[in-house]
Amino acid sequence: MLTIKNLSKQFDGVIAVENISISIKRGQTYGLVGESGSGKSTIGNITIGLLEPTSGTIKFKEKELWNKKGKFIRPPAGMMQIVFQDPQSSLDVRFTIKDIVTEPLRALPKQMQKEKFSNEYLVQLMRRVGMNEDHLNRYPHEFSGGQRQRIAIARAIITDPEFIILDEPTSALDVSVQAQILNLLKQLQKEMKLTYLFISHDMSVIRYMCDEIGVLYRGRLVEEGETEKLFLSPQEEYTKRLFSSLPRLSTVKEG
Repeated sequence: MLTIKNLSKQFDGVIAVENISISIKRGQTYGLVGESGSGKSTIGNITIGLLEPTSGTIKFKEKELWNKKGKFIRPPAGMMQIVFQDPQSSLDVRFTIKDIVTEPLRALPKQMQKEKFSNEYLVQLMRRVGMNEDHLNRYPHEFSGGQRQRIAIARAIITDPEFIILDEPTSALDVSVQAQILNLLKQLQKEMKLTYLFISHDMSVIRYMCDEIGVLYRGRLVEEGETEKLFLSPQEEYTKRLFSSLPRLSTVKEG
């Protein structure tokens, strides 16, 4: 689904990401973990087209996302989406929830826009993420952090994407709400056959969500492997220290 090869990014001569190569299979949840400043979000932002790479290649379904002139070549409209860390800042306070959720539809063909703008479809979408029909005409400030993140997820899935970047999607939420959002993401992945790039520094969240993980340290990929194998037998000292950190989400129950 996604192949990153020899990816590097510098900001004013400072290396943020150095020679990263990873591959994400269809239907997989791949986790990028590391401390703040390790380059996790930089990789996500380059993949979605918000930052230009310094060097290296990214292919989505075998097609280059960046050309040699530094121009982002967008995948078919709606195929790739992102959910940001803080739903309070990622939702425009001036828009109603209906305006926010339907904004990505502007990039779709007219017929698809018409279908997905229908009240019936929007009601089904809101219910799918655990929200109600009457929420569509309200504003972001009227909702809790968990509800706002559900709205952000609805905005991401309205285009029927195949790939979603989840950039610390639960770190701004209370622990009990985190569990609800993570279970929602797992449910949507199963129903919609989604592929996730999951970015987080919370090891318990990563262990619960991801099939495979890559460990970043100062912009470099220091270790990679299947989640359980890596948790049970990390090889690098940095990975051992990272995994020994106290988890903030101790248990996540299905449901």
